[in-house]
Amino acid sequence: MDINRERLMNDLKDLGAIGYIEGEGASRMAYSQAFFQGRDLVKARMEAAGLSTAIDAVGNLTGLLPSATGKSKKKIAIGSHIDTVPKGGIYDGALGVLAAIEVIRVLRENGYANDHPIEVIAFNEEEGNVIGGTFGSKAFAGAPLEGSMIQPMGRQNISEADFASCKRPAEDYLAYLEYHIEQGGILEASQKTIGIVQGIFGILRYRARVTGMANHAGSTPMSLRDDALEKTCCVITDLMDRVRASGDTMVCTVGTMALQPGAVNVIPGQTEFIIELRDKTMPGMYQVIEELCAQWEEKGLSLEPYITQPETLCDSQLCALAQETAQALKLPYMKMYSGAGHDLINASFLMPALLLFIPSRSGISHHMDEYSSPEDIRAGAHVLLELLKKIDKGRFKHED
Repeated sequence: MDINRERLMNDLKDLGAIGYIEGEGASRMAYSQAFFQGRDLVKARMEAAGLSTAIDAVGNLTGLLPSATGKSKKKIAIGSHIDTVPKGGIYDGALGVLAAIEVIRVLRENGYANDHPIEVIAFNEEEGNVIGGTFGSKAFAGAPLEGSMIQPMGRQNISEADFASCKRPAEDYLAYLEYHIEQGGILEASQKTIGIVQGIFGILRYRARVTGMANHAGSTPMSLRDDALEKTCCVITDLMDRVRASGDTMVCTVGTMALQPGAVNVIPGQTEFIIELRDKTMPGMYQVIEELCAQWEEKGLSLEPYITQPETLCDSQLCALAQETAQALKLPYMKMYSGAGHDLINASFLMPALLLFIPSRSGISHHMDEYSSPEDIRAGAHVLLELLKKIDKGRFKHED
């Protein structure tokens, strides 16, 4: 029993062509015409594979294969998303959904009698371009609705009651699997085919402000300046040095900045920027922030917490089964963490969950040059297939 590589690649190309512009990439943002067209294609593929489909109030698409033996009512869910960033690639998210459909086709073609119902999920608005990140899986899992999402929800005629109506009962589910391209270069650099993800990094974001004194750029000597931008450069350099000294996993980004008053002939009197930290656990990031404040608060730095997203751990028993599966298939694998967020963050609120990666060429994602080889795609889907069978036949025992 194996994956039909050509069929899966054709599915990826067919979905990838929707919203694709040559020389730019795929733009299939949630609630767009291209998104609905793409969802219709995926829905048709689900139904052709023998799944009964449904679409909830926020646009999540599900396809259900009932239990063939009736031995269990608990569902095994496999999912990801089919929306893209503007000018993105054709693999991010879509691979996980289409590979899940391919797994169902292979099982049915080989007369496999599944003990558990199997649900394939195409979550909506994972990328957060329209309403907010992982919006569809938040609704599915009953995660808290963020206040920033309410106004853009209204623009899509989605009410808070609609959001609440999408919540699934945790007792209905046994496990969740998500298959995804890595969106980084670790697997490729390590020459591994399968990444068994132990967890997803936590995120801290702060609104930072550095205050100085605006003054005339020509008549104020260097010795008398209190230049907010110059101090900001020192703050950011110090921050990055502290992150590098913390170990190999923590990452830090300052990707946006505003200057006041923002004139070419005025010394900057204030800067505002966002600090983002990501790591496997939260304490080290808090320590970096505390040390930064101790060094720079008296020199004009102030920080305001902006986003706190704790780390997500994948289920250790599922990780062990995935490792056993990769070994049995003689595929080189490694344990790793994901620095990028995924729908699994929300799915893990409902049930034990696991994330599987395959390599991304040159670590590129969210770009038209995003690429994973057909052989790696087949290999990852084969792991997904065999892992699903192990879970379905009782190798995974979820303690309620």
